[in-house]
Amino acid sequence: MYLNKPKEKHPPQTVLQKAILQIVNLYNQKQFSVVIEQAHTLTKQYPETFVVWIILGASYTQIGNLDRAIDSYQHALLIKPDYPEGYNNLGVVLKNKGKLEEAIQVFKKALSLKPDYLEVYNNMGNTLKDKGNIDEAIKAYDKAILLKPDYAEAYSNKGNALQVQGNFEESIEAYNKALSLKPDYIKVYINMGAALQGQGKLQEAIEVYKMALILKPDYAEAYVILALAYKDQGNLEDAIEACNKSVSIKPDYTDAHYTLGITLQELGRFNKSEASFRKAILLNPNHAEAYANLGGILKKFKMFEEAETNYRQAIKLKPNYFKFHYNLGVALKEFGRFKEAEACFRKTLILKPDYGEAKHILASMVGKTTATAPRDYVENLFDKYATKFEESLVEKLKYNIPTLITKIIIKDSKSRSLGSVIDLGCGTGLFGKEIYQLCKRLEGVDISQKMLDKAKEKNIYNKLIKQDILEYLLSANLNFNYFVLTDVVIYIGDLSRVFSLIKSRNQKGGKLVFSTEDYDGDGYFLEQSGRYSHSKKYIENLCKEHSYEIEHFEIQPLRIEKNQYIKGGLYMLNF
Repeated sequence: MYLNKPKEKHPPQTVLQKAILQIVNLYNQKQFSVVIEQAHTLTKQYPETFVVWIILGASYTQIGNLDRAIDSYQHALLIKPDYPEGYNNLGVVLKNKGKLEEAIQVFKKALSLKPDYLEVYNNMGNTLKDKGNIDEAIKAYDKAILLKPDYAEAYSNKGNALQVQGNFEESIEAYNKALSLKPDYIKVYINMGAALQGQGKLQEAIEVYKMALILKPDYAEAYVILALAYKDQGNLEDAIEACNKSVSIKPDYTDAHYTLGITLQELGRFNKSEASFRKAILLNPNHAEAYANLGGILKKFKMFEEAETNYRQAIKLKPNYFKFHYNLGVALKEFGRFKEAEACFRKTLILKPDYGEAKHILASMVGKTTATAPRDYVENLFDKYATKFEESLVEKLKYNIPTLITKIIIKDSKSRSLGSVIDLGCGTGLFGKEIYQLCKRLEGVDISQKMLDKAKEKNIYNKLIKQDILEYLLSANLNFNYFVLTDVVIYIGDLSRVFSLIKSRNQKGGKLVFSTEDYDGDGYFLEQSGRYSHSKKYIENLCKEHSYEIEHFEIQPLRIEKNQYIKGGLYMLNF
């Protein structure tokens, strides 16, 4: 806010007007503390001079003392209750203080005095948006635009409201209008990028963020926003470069260090990630997410005591955030402290009763075998591990099931071509890589988009589909020779629908090939790992029920877990 020379006349004119002019000049020089001191002296001499109270309100606003700003504006309006600008200023401070309904009433008072006060319509729109009254906010912005068709700020704010509504197309139209009026409106580029991300147009969003950085090359915050877009796109190296650029501009920018940490963590560069989280915490000791992520890194390093300390600090800072309790539960479970872990999962479900991941792990701990793992549990699990999935599974855990299953299929085949193959739960394409040269057509289905992105890079699938396996089997046009599930049924307990849908909906007879973790009992069982094991007897009973024939079965080591191999069954069924 820039103050103009006041026009108010008040006796004795010369002394008071000189004093007011002096504090206006000091205000415009941003010497707010001096202004406040001198203005208070004037209010003692001239308590009924409303303009001094207005200057006090503006000065207190500038230094962030909103309570004193409100008091000052209210005092001014008691002296001059027909001053619409005073109501506008008061309304803005009330909004910033979070007193939204009071702000709205004050804005209405301003409009009753000055019905064409376009700034008030804009500010009213911002307040209504914060209150959640999005439709009313848009009407307020439209009124401001009607009064001033070249009002770029109102178009920008309207775009923000439409984006909150999820109306991304109209939001982007409003942003483009704002930019046509004010091409260097940096904030609009940032908000438009967010709208494009909301549409899933990551590359377009990235280009828009780059436009903001062309206009303001030292915009550290924009580099972090750009980094997050790169991260969502899977371009983690570019994300790291953007974070480093942000840090070079603003070394004490906490979000840059934190974003760098989560990106390095996703790449498996845990030592560097740890350093970034520690730097974020040093800069902001109240950064709960940094403590939580540092706890995760320390857990990987087997530094259990320090990991627990960081998890608990995150909870202390945000006691009602369900994910922190869940993360501590996972850590305590891994530490072997099962009762405490169980308590954490129960607390998680009190805070978020529909949190499928906690329900699933809690069920595995208390010996309750559910029918299938929740969708969000499986999707989040594999999104999290996509970037390092193959390195972890193949190199560290000695996972070789795709190769073994491929050998079983080739041995069975009497033709050079296997025909059409559907890889259900294709992941990053480990099985597809083994088999694609023998397929007339190869398609893949997975619930994890990040896994599918990795599979797409191999350029071996004719088609990749993001969908839950059961939903896919229920709705797709099935015409395959082989249905293959490698290390997939360990996340599906009850396999009866899988068997039924494949048999009833495929247009021809074929083969169902899959691996299980082997169970010594009669049915299937939810292990404490959160995965299901299935007995051979259970598979045999399903075959009888759905008219399948077991053509091949063998027990093989699946992967290493806790320094020993898990044994599993490899099946090929005719139908």
